[in-house]
Amino acid sequence: MRAVRFEPNGSAHVVDIPHPLPSEGDVVIRVTSTSVCGSDLAALRGTHPFRIPPLISGHEAGGVVDAIGPGVTKVAVGDRVVVEPQRPCWECALCTDGRYHLCAKKQMLGIAEWDGSFADYVAVPEHTLLHAPSEIPDHALALAEPLAVACHAVRQVRGDIRGGRHLVLGGGAIGGLIAHVLAQADPAALVVSEPRESNHDMLRAMGATDVRSSLDGLVEEAGRFDTVFIAAGVPALAKEAFRHVESGGSIIQVAVFNVDVPIPAGELQVREIAFNGTAMYSRVDFEQALELLAADADTPQRIVSRRVDLEEGAEIITDMVANGPGDIIKLLMEPR
Repeated sequence: MRAVRFEPNGSAHVVDIPHPLPSEGDVVIRVTSTSVCGSDLAALRGTHPFRIPPLISGHEAGGVVDAIGPGVTKVAVGDRVVVEPQRPCWECALCTDGRYHLCAKKQMLGIAEWDGSFADYVAVPEHTLLHAPSEIPDHALALAEPLAVACHAVRQVRGDIRGGRHLVLGGGAIGGLIAHVLAQADPAALVVSEPRESNHDMLRAMGATDVRSSLDGLVEEAGRFDTVFIAAGVPALAKEAFRHVESGGSIIQVAVFNVDVPIPAGELQVREIAFNGTAMYSRVDFEQALELLAADADTPQRIVSRRVDLEEGAEIITDMVANGPGDIIKLLMEPR
């Protein structure tokens, strides 16, 4: 079968690899859609902490069950599914307490030890699968994973988000999806800061009441916000988050930082600001994501910039790592 392999030299290309076979408790999925995440680009760039080339990357995926291994009982061949791409140990205190997404031994789909979804087929444990509602088209199934990230981030907000004032710093794919989740709560204000003006129409369509290319003058004009989401891996945004959050409010750290970022602990204490990290997602976030995708058929058109096959996808990914994403918000690959 075909798969996109990331090489240590920063190139991605299609190779032939063996077709996966389902072992006990595993399911083989024929991939109908798989989308590219910032962590995939970091892997090819050589800056990701555990996605280290050579490897078959990809963890945002959905498709059709092609084969099942012994012991599989909850899905059948032909079922349409999405993948929650986590393989925890299921034995540690966090796993047994239901917080398996924080498991220190957890593996993520798309590492050297677990071939990812940039392929015709992918093998995953049965426990990772959720049945896809019929309202979600095949090409949109991959969006359940990034939307689950957004759902999990919004769940970290302290207090009721309805009627609140929210600021999202970074209007890429995740920032746009966070805005989409927040918009369901009918906020009093939902502002997104994003310097790439090519993203602004998408952000308004996702529910932002105001989109800014710059933060200059925002506090003076609009005041501070109940919640600030850091949705871009720019260290300077941490300082901006503290400048724009209301006393007693919350800062939600969503983006991955690859460097240490100073946090004003004194201001955190005096102003009683809640600073929360958000890591991945759990099953309830995927369930909410599927509900949102099923309810709004326009979400994929708003967020997806390109739909391509594996061959063209490999070329675009290589170019994105070398030259930046350009105007691409979300790249979606459809293997067949």
